[in-house]
Amino acid sequence: MRTIAPLAVGVGLRAEHAQWLADNDPQPGIDFLEITLENWLGVGGRKREQLERIAEKYPLIAHGLSLSIGDELPLDREHVAQARRFLDRYGIDLYSDHLSYSRDSQGYLYELLPLPRSEAEAKRIAAKIRQAQDMLARPLILENISYYHQHPGQMDEADFIRAVAERSGCQLLLDINNVRVNAGNHGYQAERFIAALPSAAIRYFHIAGHWRREDGMLIDTHGEPVCAKVEALARHAVAVHGPRPLVLERDNRLPPWQDLCGEAVALGRRLHPAQAWAG
Repeated sequence: MRTIAPLAVGVGLRAEHAQWLADNDPQPGIDFLEITLENWLGVGGRKREQLERIAEKYPLIAHGLSLSIGDELPLDREHVAQARRFLDRYGIDLYSDHLSYSRDSQGYLYELLPLPRSEAEAKRIAAKIRQAQDMLARPLILENISYYHQHPGQMDEADFIRAVAERSGCQLLLDINNVRVNAGNHGYQAERFIAALPSAAIRYFHIAGHWRREDGMLIDTHGEPVCAKVEALARHAVAVHGPRPLVLERDNRLPPWQDLCGEAVALGRRLHPAQAWAG
């Protein structure tokens, strides 16, 4: 396992950049890469070779999309076992997914859907998280999702996340852009939400861009540069909880790799204490 320091800056690895990364020296200022687990599980041939070469150059963390920890089905033990083998093979200590559900009795829904938030749900989900963590032999890190509808009569989102973390011992991936999107769409104060999360549980940060529709709704596209309001919210998160490893996500309208890295490094310099960059 390679340590990723609190001031580390990373970028989400996308297929469009993989061959360049495999062929070239590590990018200055980029301390690690976040890979999408499902894109690399069980691959062979050229993709496997790309990953092997990239892993020699950068520490990796893994971010999943299909664990569906919040669904009402039994834990997908086969998926967790595959994840464990992959994480162990590449020396990956940090594995995150989403505090959401993405499957039902008919199969996968290919969408991250919000959970009905209650104490009973927190207790139920925490039990599944503990099962997963026992199999993974490492903490499960769970991300707050963006969502566009809410279940009626539910508990405060930050209280729910805190209850899940306390009951399960999981860690948290604080997605700052998702907080901004949800706060804008559902009318809560983003700064208060962030301050209410348990600092000790927060393992790393995501930051990304979003799009505003003509009707004012914010859409979590990951297709734009990080805007000033999201960056300001990130500064608030660092002020409240201290620095954490920072991952810049970009899934759509991808710029050249060097430009994406330049944005990530510049964000890291602005968000982290100036003295950390001395020398």
